[in-house]
Amino acid sequence: MSGKPLMIVKSRAAAAPSDLTRTDWIEYDPDDIDPFREKVEQAIIEVQDLVSYEEMLLDVALDAPAMDCAVAFERAQKAFLLSGDLGLVEKVESIRDRVAGARNIEQVADLERLHGEVSMFAKQGRACAVG
Repeated sequence: MSGKPLMIVKSRAAAAPSDLTRTDWIEYDPDDIDPFREKVEQAIIEVQDLVSYEEMLLDVALDAPAMDCAVAFERAQKAFLLSGDLGLVEKVESIRDRVAGARNIEQVADLERLHGEVSMFAKQGRACAVG
């Protein structure tokens, strides 16, 4: 699921699979649609709140004098995958640029890997926004 939240919808009459007995779901009853609509709207608001929270944590990471680039990238990834906001790709590109400067100081495999992941995510994010 790429870290994305999952909303499970089932009919009132359907029994939940045994592996979902401890999972929350939204019941759909065509005869009583208002509770379903309210719960879906609530779930969407919770996702929007999660995006805002991840963006806030990303901004804190970007403003740090000694940024943990991997953590900042994780925050950007989560927020982008939930929102598709192109502004987040620009923030990923700033992380990429910061990693690019640091990776030349020493040959550290983690920085090389991180630079590759961040660069690829930025390219894919730009492609999603265009296409």
